[in-house]
Amino acid sequence: MIGLVAALAASLYTPAFAAEVAHYHPNDVAKKSAVFAKVADTMGPAFEERQGRIAVLGTALAELELGVGLLGPAAPAEVRSWSTMTRRKVVGETLRLQRHVDLLQEDYGRVFGAAVGRALPTVGKGFDVKECGATGVLAMMGKKNCPGTDLNPKLGAALDADAALARELADIASVEWPMFEAPKAGQPVVALTGTTRWVSGGALAGALIGSHVAALQDGLESQLDRMMPDEPTEEDVKKAQALKDAYLAALGNDGEVLRTALVAALARAEKKGGPAQVGWCANPALLGGCPGEDVTASVIATLQEDKKFTKAIVDLQDD
Repeated sequence: MIGLVAALAASLYTPAFAAEVAHYHPNDVAKKSAVFAKVADTMGPAFEERQGRIAVLGTALAELELGVGLLGPAAPAEVRSWSTMTRRKVVGETLRLQRHVDLLQEDYGRVFGAAVGRALPTVGKGFDVKECGATGVLAMMGKKNCPGTDLNPKLGAALDADAALARELADIASVEWPMFEAPKAGQPVVALTGTTRWVSGGALAGALIGSHVAALQDGLESQLDRMMPDEPTEEDVKKAQALKDAYLAALGNDGEVLRTALVAALARAEKKGGPAQVGWCANPALLGGCPGEDVTASVIATLQEDKKFTKAIVDLQDD
């Protein structure tokens, strides 16, 4: 009898069997979901296409600003205004695209997270479920070191069968991506030997004194990085503008040297049958160029063979 009582008493203190451990991680669930893969396949190319468009616009904008900067005081007011307006336009489009992407990521993250939350009670029933994913060195090695049963495949399948998720994804996908075109307007030619034809000032400078210009730009950026705090004051902004003004002044002085040498070289080339009546176009073709004939490529080729021209701009090529 005593033995039976002891056995019964002991059974009251026998711990219940712990639930089997299982794990999942939202990132790994996404990798197992065909629906998630479809979203990524759709969103990625759309983003890259518009990002590529902005990158092309950015290159054209840099060429425009260089062409205007090298003109210095000789730049027409309307061309300066066009450069400022175009920069604002491109910056605005860039911010609009990034905001759209941010909102998409937030929306997708929200609906996928909610779908995982709906699936977990069923898929994880009977398990002690832990969220576990690879981090740090383990992630670099492709290892997770997560305990128990891997629920990621079943959760991914549950997401693919979730009708509510499908409806939410369709709603998100129906939102149109920002559409924009490059601002485009012809700008006046600044006379060198005339205005019937023109060379692209930014493209010409990039080909002939590109390293010098890059050194000036790097110097400005380095100065701004050193002096601008994370939360600039009004005084910091004034100091930054003073640095920018000094950079533009230096660029304008270099532009005068370049254009003086260019006028002389064009006059020599004209005597040998080269293009006559050539001016300086600060506006890239993508942004509308300038009226008249574009002779940039042929003029650059001629200048690269002109020893007198090379000698005249030697101080702009030693960086």
